[in-house]
Amino acid sequence: MNKLQVLEMQIRKELSKIKKLLSEAEEIKNKKASNANIRIGGSILHDFYTGTENIFHAIASSIDKSIPSGMSWHTELLNQMTLDIPEVRTHVISEDTAKLLDEYLRFRHLFRKRYGFDLEWTNIKKLLKKMPAVYTALERDINEAFEENK
Repeated sequence: MNKLQVLEMQIRKELSKIKKLLSEAEEIKNKKASNANIRIGGSILHDFYTGTENIFHAIASSIDKSIPSGMSWHTELLNQMTLDIPEVRTHVISEDTAKLLDEYLRFRHLFRKRYGFDLEWTNIKKLLKKMPAVYTALERDINEAFEENK
């Protein structure tokens, strides 16, 4: 097994973990607002983007050999995944998928910086409902990237 095969297996494992979050989101997205539901929903959204970023970090580290640093490294890493890097790789995700994921990145930042009781259920609920479509776009883009880079 070569380095790229190992990376692909790691990414597929991470995708399967992220996919498990979809059933958790399904369980909670239609519940009424409560402090517990806000915290549960926020945690699911946090994990969703963290898993996605784990994939991007692995690609940046293994293939790109360049991991952003500094205050805005999270955003830079997301944007890096939209780049076609000549003689290295094609884009990992589309610009459209990056825009969808940016909402989850921004929420994760908010989740980490605020108290749970300061979060808004309507925003959490909206993001939970969109998760399956965002996951589908992410998985599709990654699968296409694997095919293009073989």
